[in-house]
Amino acid sequence: MRAWRLLGLALACAATPALALEVEGRYRASPEAECEAGDGAEGFLRIEDGVFHGLSGTCKMLNPVNVRDMNAQLFDMECEGANPNFQWTERALFMEGAEGGLILAWNGYAFRYERCPAPAEATAEMEPVAAEPGSAAEAAD
Repeated sequence: MRAWRLLGLALACAATPALALEVEGRYRASPEAECEAGDGAEGFLRIEDGVFHGLSGTCKMLNPVNVRDMNAQLFDMECEGANPNFQWTERALFMEGAEGGLILAWNGYAFRYERCPAPAEATAEMEPVAAEPGSAAEAAD
């Protein structure tokens, strides 16, 4: 009998939908923000290790719930501002944009943010091209 209970529990866990939305990364808060700017630069949002780092505070992203038939999740957000006495709790919807990026909806407000390339992607784009045989770079060796 115990084996049947364990099998039932294993099947129930396997049937739980995986969290499909990947939101970790840096996002431009405005089109003018340059992705190449360092982490301390203004004009960026960052999501890392389940924490939303916004323009005026940080929020722990808790209790994710997948939204049926959408690449979206609802989170309970436990937030605090620069002043430790300024704390709030909200629900927020995170959704992948049709053209990429992130759509973030708070109660009554919706925003679209463009994702910045990951540092590894940015450096791969700037990889030096190998020198051609007989070039000046090869002659210097």
